[in-house]
Amino acid sequence: MINANTIINELRNLNYQFLANNKNGLKIDNKNYIFKTGKIPILLSAPHAVKQFRESQVKSCDYLTGPLAIYLAEKCDCSYFCRVFNDNDDPNFPLGTTLSHIENDYLNALKKYIQEFNQFLVIDIHGCVNSKEYDCSIWSNNYNTCDSNIIKIFENNFRCYNLSVDNGSEYLGGQVTRQSSMITNSFQIEIKRKIRTLKLENYYLLNSFIDSMEESIYETYDYFMKLEKVRRDLR
Repeated sequence: MINANTIINELRNLNYQFLANNKNGLKIDNKNYIFKTGKIPILLSAPHAVKQFRESQVKSCDYLTGPLAIYLAEKCDCSYFCRVFNDNDDPNFPLGTTLSHIENDYLNALKKYIQEFNQFLVIDIHGCVNSKEYDCSIWSNNYNTCDSNIIKIFENNFRCYNLSVDNGSEYLGGQVTRQSSMITNSFQIEIKRKIRTLKLENYYLLNSFIDSMEESIYETYDYFMKLEKVRRDLR
């Protein structure tokens, strides 16, 4: 078993770039996002890893979502796509509707990436406050954005690790999930603040989330491989 302090320190080191410039982050190679491709065709997106600008005001970042996306992607050998600089925009806005035309750099780059690298699933990671009823909420617009079997894999693993989960009925769904679902499977996950922590006393929650995500990613990959085998056999 990996020592708790080791995981916390890894996440803390990954978090520095998102905390820079008063949590507005810094551009890298003149881009407001970073990405890396893994062997498993599952992508973790974190558009609110730094602050965003929405409806004429700056909104706080979703703390630790960027580091969690990178950490899980590295651990599972899948892909990540994280926003590292606040360009006074919000790639996930507006909510509740699917735009027919997008101009946002992050969204356009993400969609091109999904197509180029044939990603099977996009998980858009967000944070919610502790007052929410459930530890995690998975929004898939009643499975319209994602294969229901994939959603059930994640729901089952969260429950196995004693994390409560619901179908995200109180959320409207943002552009990342909506736009990604036009290409592949996609869902939005909201994670309580008490889980997204670097405090040792709450480590059991963080560890439960990491373990449940890791198992779910591997199980989803197995599911993908089975689907691929069926497709090959039908040719």
